[in-house]
Amino acid sequence: MVGAFEWQDAFIGTMRFLPMGKGLSPVEGLLRERGAAALATRGNWEFGRLVLDPAYRAGPELLNKCVFLAVSHLASEFHCNYAFASCTPVLSRLYRRFGFSVIANDVRVPGDEKPYHLIQASIADVLESSAGTPAERQLARRLGGVAMAA
Repeated sequence: MVGAFEWQDAFIGTMRFLPMGKGLSPVEGLLRERGAAALATRGNWEFGRLVLDPAYRAGPELLNKCVFLAVSHLASEFHCNYAFASCTPVLSRLYRRFGFSVIANDVRVPGDEKPYHLIQASIADVLESSAGTPAERQLARRLGGVAMAA
């Protein structure tokens, strides 16, 4: 699933989600290499390709809104437990704002020399961390509870 972000009649970014446990997610291979293949199960998702036009990266509010909208749609439409991603060390610091933590910091991606981080977060934590208004926090609690209970 890919979410596209539109602001004032212009597309400003995208975010991709891949279901895990179906062999579609590159993160599944990284988990398997570390003996953690059991994490690549139904209800877990790979987050990837979070792209935001540089003109809209000045403050955290818009990024938070984009992440909240995309993840809340994912959680309302699909069974969701945990999110996983591989990213550069710099981006792993950004993802910490959304409840992610590093589970491996020595990940090598084929064809790339630099190390990557493997990160994870509960969908409930991503929703709670990205919610910016009282209504969003209420929706985050509702969807986060449904996601983790499903």
